[in-house]
Amino acid sequence: MGLLISLCFFITSGLGYNTEDPPSEFHRAAPLSGEPIHLQVNANVISGHVSDAQRVPVADIRVELLNELDTVIQTVKTNGSGLFIFRKLSDGIFQIRVQTAGTNYISQTKRVDLARPHGFGVTTEEIDFILSINRSSGPITKPGVIFAQDVPDAARKEFQRGSDLIQKSKREEGFVALKKALEIFPQYYDALDLLGTEQVKATQYEPAIGVLTKALEVNSKSYTSCLALGVAEYNLKQLPSAIESFKRAVLLNDKSVNANLWLGIALRQTTRADEAENYLRQADRLADGKLPDVHWQLALLFNKLKRYKEAADELEVFLKVQPDSQDTELIKKLIAKLRQQSKA
Repeated sequence: MGLLISLCFFITSGLGYNTEDPPSEFHRAAPLSGEPIHLQVNANVISGHVSDAQRVPVADIRVELLNELDTVIQTVKTNGSGLFIFRKLSDGIFQIRVQTAGTNYISQTKRVDLARPHGFGVTTEEIDFILSINRSSGPITKPGVIFAQDVPDAARKEFQRGSDLIQKSKREEGFVALKKALEIFPQYYDALDLLGTEQVKATQYEPAIGVLTKALEVNSKSYTSCLALGVAEYNLKQLPSAIESFKRAVLLNDKSVNANLWLGIALRQTTRADEAENYLRQADRLADGKLPDVHWQLALLFNKLKRYKEAADELEVFLKVQPDSQDTELIKKLIAKLRQQSKA
């Protein structure tokens, strides 16, 4: 192991981080930003994604956080993956409002009740929005390529029922409805894509691969199916296939933070370090330097390459981006070890 306890060993034995898998839209059990659990009162998180009816992420759209009195208290814009995050929130009732001025989308508002169990710990809520088009507002101005199919009404009704159940956190019931839709119309792309991506979120990786592979046979330009397929393959240790899926996802949506991040992580575990760094750097640029996971992964990469000073630099940025980490002191000790090693 050399003079320095390796970063991976230090993390897995001392910090409790998963060093391989980046939190993403497919890991709903943890905050999207990868924040560890801590005990601060104002540490709750609300995050989610904004997409259209074809599950294409809607980037650069305004999302507002309001209190019970309809006062706006935070405002963010979605990134290239349609992601938004509100941090450092107290307990209480909030509203999340997607503002769609200047587009053909219809605005949506959802209510969120943040309450920590037993008065301590942290609450993390995932709130996703699927926007509808106001077709009476003139020519459609929206990103992405629409994939059109002539779907039987019975299949469409089951799809909508399944989608509604999933949004109400009744995932297994939603799966049943989506499978019924596919029994009626096996080539139903929207049902294949939604079922496959949700199976990945539920860590049902093996069945997801078959569903998503078929979704891509029907619609080869589906970014969401590509990314979800890569995540499933990655978690099943099918690294070469995962890399190809992530590359395909990047080609389809080069502004996606998650696609670039996942590809960088997968490449980091090969001998293609230069490629890994390029994609991780791109993810960092797309996230405006504000995603802790990117800096964590860059630190892992630089430690592997024995670029200890740069590894320490990335961990320092990690702490700046996520100053309330419960592992701050351990990370500071690791930074000191890396600094010492860089001078050896």
